[in-house]
Formats: sequence, structure tokens, C-alpha cells
Amino acid sequence: MDWVVVVDDDVTNLKMAGRILSKHDMRVTALKSGTALIEYIKTNKPDLILLDIMMPGLDGFETLRRLKEQMPRSEEIPVIFLTADENQESETRGLALGAMDFIKKPFVPEVLVLRVRHTIELVRLQRNLERENERIRSELAMASRIQAAMLPGIFPAFPEREEIDVYASMDPVRRVGGDFYDFFFIDNNRLCLLIADVSDKGIPAALFMMASKIMLADNAKSGKSPAQILQDTNEAICANNPEGMFVTVWLGILDISTGHLTTANAGHEYPALMHKDGHFELIRDRHGLVIGGIPGIQYYDCHVEMKPGSKIFVYTDGVPEATNAGKEFFGTERMLQALNAHKDGTPKQILQGVRKAVNDFAQDTEQFDDMTMLCLEYMPKER
Repeated sequence: MDWVVVVDDDVTNLKMAGRILSKHDMRVTALKSGTALIEYIKTNKPDLILLDIMMPGLDGFETLRRLKEQMPRSEEIPVIFLTADENQESETRGLALGAMDFIKKPFVPEVLVLRVRHTIELVRLQRNLERENERIRSELAMASRIQAAMLPGIFPAFPEREEIDVYASMDPVRRVGGDFYDFFFIDNNRLCLLIADVSDKGIPAALFMMASKIMLADNAKSGKSPAQILQDTNEAICANNPEGMFVTVWLGILDISTGHLTTANAGHEYPALMHKDGHFELIRDRHGLVIGGIPGIQYYDCHVEMKPGSKIFVYTDGVPEATNAGKEFFGTERMLQALNAHKDGTPKQILQGVRKAVNDFAQDTEQFDDMTMLCLEYMPKER
């Protein structure tokens, strides 16, 4: 049963409102002053308050103002003002204070009942929506933690391996994203590196990302070449991809003992390579189609010789496609400039330098794509 508190110094109005609402299965409490309402609300929480404006002592405006200031819980109780005043200024003032509606006196019974019921139902819908939004926020926060836990996040990643230094970061534009990276040893001598970008954002992309990451890792750990890893992963995804999603992937396998890096590219951004005492430059490796697009696609191995001090940087398109207020892209040229401005730093310092350059360029402009980066430095022991 809905519970309505009616506040009016006129006993006739109190009785009339009480009779009308009680006939429609509502519980009614009658109070004669704003002071009585403030005291009553300390220990009671009705569904709605009907509050007269013109009352001796505290008028309706001052009563509502004190309710809002002194009792935060009263903010959840909707208030409808009762008034015989035709002045538009009073209505504007009441709405500004937080009233949800006005009802003119003398009451029209049908109007009184409908407005009370509609207001109570509206507030209930708002509260249900708030609870649902809070549940969604909680689940998204949990999903974000789960996704973050799936990516390598402890650095230095391989403190016992002095031959390599690797660092990576992912900044999703939503609580969960579609970008991902990974790095792991296939055996004692071969390190797999990969970075990928799913076609969508949010929860669907995160789920697709998790499935793709697992498939890529499983294929890599079976000892296949990068091209074969991409081909087999593509076949598996295309066999069961009802939503038609896809993922771009760059994947490399580094032989730690020789510095030989074999890579394959499924529609991903070109990597940037720097040899010691040199500069970062893009490697325009041969692309295959995105994974999940069409079955039967062929991918190609590319070979790079990493020398002592060489560094390789891979990234998703959220870096070059970051925009500023003028809708201008950050672009690969600025990215290369940022890389070369920090080329003597560690992989972590290089990523931080690129991120700062993007932030300085974009300022406070909202971005629409996840931003993920990975950098590896090759530092073999002297043989």
C-alpha cells in the first residue's frame, strides 16, 4: 500500500485529501505544519509528501529547503506542492527547490489520485534504475579486474632473464576493452610476443578478446610458426563466430639465443624497430586479413634480426588514432617522434614517453579507442 503524508494547516483540505486517497487504497498521514513534518520524517519514510505552500510559521518552500539540508534521507521522498496560487513564479521556485509536481486547490479527485500515483511510480522506476545501474557498474568493475588479471602485469616480467626487458600497458576507453597483449616463453629459449585489437568495445569485445587470447596462446605453445598460429586461430574462430567479430593481431617469436625474430601480421599496425645507436622506424611487414574475417586465409612469416640493444615497439591503433580538439589524429609520425625522443630509455620509459606525448596532444579530448603498447629490448649475454 502506498503511503502519503499530507501537510496542510487547513483541516478541511487534510480531510478531503485523506478521503480521496484512502478510497484508492492509500495509507494517509495528516500533519498540520512544516515543523511537524520535519520532526515526523526523522523516524518515518513515506512514499510521497503532499505539502501545502501557504502555511503559518514554516511555509512549504522553507519546509522543503530544511528537509533537503538537514535530512539527506528525505531527498529520496518525492514532494508535490499543494497551492491555490496561480503565480508562475511560485511554481518555478518550488521546482527549483526539488518539488516534483504541483497540484492546484481545490482538488480534482481524479487529478490528485493520478498525479500521486504517477509520481510514486516514477520514483520507484528511478530507484530501480539506480539499483540496476549500480549492479551493472559493480559487474563492469569486476569484469575489468578479471580482464586485467588475464594480462601479464608484473614487471620486470622475467627478472631472471637478463637478455630481455619487456614492458606493456593497456588503457581501455571503457571499463573493459577489446585490446590485449601477451608474452610468454614457449620453451627455455623462445619468447612469444603478441598484441591484438578486437573490432568492438565493451563487454562483447572483452569476451571475444579472452577467447582469442586463449586460442593464440594454445597454438603458440604447440610449437607452430607465427603464420601457422594465426592461420589455425583464424580457422577456429571462423568456425564459430555468429556475431561476425574479428581481431587484428601482430605476433612474434624471438629466439633468445640468436636474436632471430619471426613475426606474422593479421591486419594489425606496423611494428617499429630500432637497432642500437639507431632510430625507431616502421617495419612494413606483409599483412594477412584480420582473424575471424574469412576462413582459409594465408598468413606470412616475416624475419627480423634483433641485435644487442635492439628494441621493438608494437601498439594498437588507439595510439596513432588518438585525436585532439581539432579532430586531428596523433598519427604515426608523431608516434615515431615520441619513440625517438625516448629511444635511449627502458621499455617502460619509452611507453611512458609515448603516452605523455599522446596526452599532451589530445589534452582533455575524449578518446574513442583503447590504447595498448608493448616494447621489448634485446640484451643478449656476450658469447
